[in-house]
Amino acid sequence: MKQNTRTMTANKIKLSGISLALAMTLSACGSDAPGAVTPAPSPYEQPVAQQESYSLLKQNGTIWMNQQNQKVSLRGINLGNWLAMEMWMLEMSDNPLGENIPDQYSLEEKLSERFGETEKEHLMTVFRDNWITENDWDVIAESGFNLVRIPFLYSLLEDDDNPKTLKEDAWHYLDWAIAEAKERELYVILDLHGAAGRQGWEQHTGREGQNKLWESDEYRDRTLWLWRQIADRYKDEAAIAGYGLLNEPWGTDSQTLKDFSLELYQAVREVDNKHIVILPGHNSDGIEAYGDPFDLGMTNVAFEIHQYPGIFGWGEIGYEVHRDWLTCGENGATGVCDWAKRARDVYTPLLVGELQPWTGLGELGGPITRATFDTFNDLNWAATAWSYKTTSPAGGLGNGQWGLVTNNGDQLLAKAETWSCNDWESTFSDACSGPAKSTTPYSGEGSKTMYLVIKTGAFNGSDVTYDNIQLTNDVTGENILINGDFGSDSGWTELSLWGDPRTYDFNYDAGEFAGSDTGPALRITSPAGNHSLIYQAVQVEGGQSYTLSGKFKDNGAGGNDMWAEIYLVPDMPQEWVDVQGRSLPQIDVNSSSKEEIEAYFAAFGTMDYILNDYVLEAMTAEQAPEIFTNIPSKPADLALTVGEEIIGLSWNAAEGDVDGYKVYRSTASRSGFEVIAETSSTSYTDNITSNGTTYYYYVAAFNDIDLGYGSEIAASGPSFFSVPGLIEAENYTSAHPGVQTETSGDNGGGSNIGHFEIDRWVDYDVKIDSAGEYTVEYRLATVPGSDGFSLLIGDEVLDTVTVPATGGWQDYITVTSTVTLPEGEHTIRLNSNGQEWNLNWFRFTKSE
Repeated sequence: MKQNTRTMTANKIKLSGISLALAMTLSACGSDAPGAVTPAPSPYEQPVAQQESYSLLKQNGTIWMNQQNQKVSLRGINLGNWLAMEMWMLEMSDNPLGENIPDQYSLEEKLSERFGETEKEHLMTVFRDNWITENDWDVIAESGFNLVRIPFLYSLLEDDDNPKTLKEDAWHYLDWAIAEAKERELYVILDLHGAAGRQGWEQHTGREGQNKLWESDEYRDRTLWLWRQIADRYKDEAAIAGYGLLNEPWGTDSQTLKDFSLELYQAVREVDNKHIVILPGHNSDGIEAYGDPFDLGMTNVAFEIHQYPGIFGWGEIGYEVHRDWLTCGENGATGVCDWAKRARDVYTPLLVGELQPWTGLGELGGPITRATFDTFNDLNWAATAWSYKTTSPAGGLGNGQWGLVTNNGDQLLAKAETWSCNDWESTFSDACSGPAKSTTPYSGEGSKTMYLVIKTGAFNGSDVTYDNIQLTNDVTGENILINGDFGSDSGWTELSLWGDPRTYDFNYDAGEFAGSDTGPALRITSPAGNHSLIYQAVQVEGGQSYTLSGKFKDNGAGGNDMWAEIYLVPDMPQEWVDVQGRSLPQIDVNSSSKEEIEAYFAAFGTMDYILNDYVLEAMTAEQAPEIFTNIPSKPADLALTVGEEIIGLSWNAAEGDVDGYKVYRSTASRSGFEVIAETSSTSYTDNITSNGTTYYYYVAAFNDIDLGYGSEIAASGPSFFSVPGLIEAENYTSAHPGVQTETSGDNGGGSNIGHFEIDRWVDYDVKIDSAGEYTVEYRLATVPGSDGFSLLIGDEVLDTVTVPATGGWQDYITVTSTVTLPEGEHTIRLNSNGQEWNLNWFRFTKSE
């Protein structure tokens, strides 16, 4: 940081509720926290977000600033799958357009092979003209965003058959996008998502398995040429917030990336000295590899990072992972604090070019999304969520799709399955895999005949009970379903899809279940694999919403592979034809006709879309959400009293606003915890018999806004690991706060630990049966390779392990060493000597 060459002046900042809470957290972090000493340019204004003057942006210190010297709070979204297609976004599944079509390159190759180059170009135009339309720009502007990141492939502009030659229509879509943005006073970021030769192996570069940019002088030269053309075209365009030089360049090392980024910067600066140049920070060393860009002769720049709490192994989707990220974690030094310090150390603004703060969160997705953007803007970060639009066969928002906008559907009204919640018993509104909610099944005029379908099945045997089913018009209160209380089969038609015979008992005496008494119910059973349905026709009114109610129960006879689903579909079900609730057309690029493919692409411009109202309401609300502003302290001194048939828990009251406590239990020391009770007391009795099993507990305080951090974990019995034996990485005794547990992609699933940096550590309490020589196997993964870690007991280093590049963060290999261990109870520590490695498990075997 160059305080001798740049002026830094403190500035009074108005803080929202979330940012005030964050500032209090940051102030507790000491001088390393971003709120303690904030580098700032010369005095500037900070208007309320969305009320800044609309003018060309510039870098000033760590701040995105306009020409009126106002800090601009940039909160935006990506136009993914438009000018850089990612097939999964079309259907949220593998192979949505057919086998061997994993990326845009293979799609275009197949279209050219089947129909010729001219027709291929026509079909791609149809897709682009319909995936994003003028209406989409209105939705973005009305949803509280002022920034749009536009991913595009080099081949949108450059003729691959004539390198360094622009296509005749090269600028059509970018020019149009910029014009639409300007009309609504939105900024755009031009993001080169796929360079010539591709900068990584992933499909989102436009062609998977390539990564040839780094080894080819030709491809790098073409990329430099392309950025000169872009910068020359748009050098006077104030709507452009910045040039995103290269998206997620995972395919190289940090030094190579830094050197090429500097070349790209210089290529832009040959023709454009006005716009911010956004440097990719996605290598293993992040932005630290560059150091301060000022020292490299770069000015008016920003760094780009991508952050996905709850996704891609970064914890689990839910409240806790976003709380930890946005409030700097339990110790106040991780999460945004860590990254804000990195940005301040290089005195450069950040762009979080991709994030996904609402998927899978339902109603909670709204306040978490708003809190995320508010927090980022308070830290002077710009951010663009991934992504504006996704579609899926069934449509509907579900519990929160990746797209802010998705196709209407909601044909699946409720769902439970044994994989998500074995032995379920609930109302439809509490269904574990798909809770029932209000839906508008038909948006046209007049009435329409649709079909309510109850679909049940299993691979080994099914046994499900249904009752009290109603489909109620939300306006009139009328139940349009007949005989949902059963007692007979009146109104229902049975169909088989596949499998063995089934039995429908429409007059089953179910007794009390799912919280209420019941009369006759419907029980569906089959002794073996089966998939069948019953349905009835109903009349729905255009534009009116309906809510499904009722209850169902897994009777336990079906094992662990059974499902129950309820749909409302527009077409009458047919024998042997599965009901999937599909609202999209379906094509296979390998075999569908040109007309069918064109109709599929064109449908994206005319189909009904729905917006995530939770996010819309939160992003456009004047009042910031209260979430993460009232977090109780963690309960202290959790103690267990272990009896023959009970385990008693007691703890000290937590400080802050506390409504009660959640009690968590697991049979593993650091994973698998589930809430077993809520109590307003500071004690709880678990009526469970140990039988030699060690149970692990913790408690957390909660109120009507927030959930506090968990207490220390207490064990009901011995908590050490036996050696020889296997130790799951996530079941550590204690760990450095920066170490994170992730979902593992290794054989057997489970979890791994990662996010290691130098001197981060994990401890395991072990009981070694006998002294001697042991073979130790470590299950490890890393993309770039790492200096790894040392294994210690006390201060003695017993083993040092380097981790070779394995090809992926979840591509594991086993590294084997030999160590000499002492007998008895000890604490084994793995102390990190490098960065960026994952551990799934390690195992000790006594040498012969």
